[in-house]
Amino acid sequence: MDLEAAAGELGLERDEFLELLTLFLDTAAGDLASLKAAVGAGDAKTAAVAAHSLKGAALNLGFMELGHAAREVEVAAKGARLADAGEHLVALEGKLQDLAQACRP
Repeated sequence: MDLEAAAGELGLERDEFLELLTLFLDTAAGDLASLKAAVGAGDAKTAAVAAHSLKGAALNLGFMELGHAAREVEVAAKGARLADAGEHLVALEGKLQDLAQACRP
């Protein structure tokens, strides 16, 4: 990932972007844990809220693929299709891991 380019698209310096990225990844980890727990417990409403939160943060930072993956989970959860949400959750988790690895110095 080109951190300078990503930062520039948001009008930020590289260090500012890294701070936001670290905050995002920490928050995303919490949202992901909530999402997994909700899907596992059959709680579609909580799953949809957690996926929505993750989607919004990802899209605001320009992580389009991640945001779209979170949207897939959100849509499935809102439709009470938790089996589908669980499948999309696997892809979402992979994209989060890829992002975390891509941003390591």
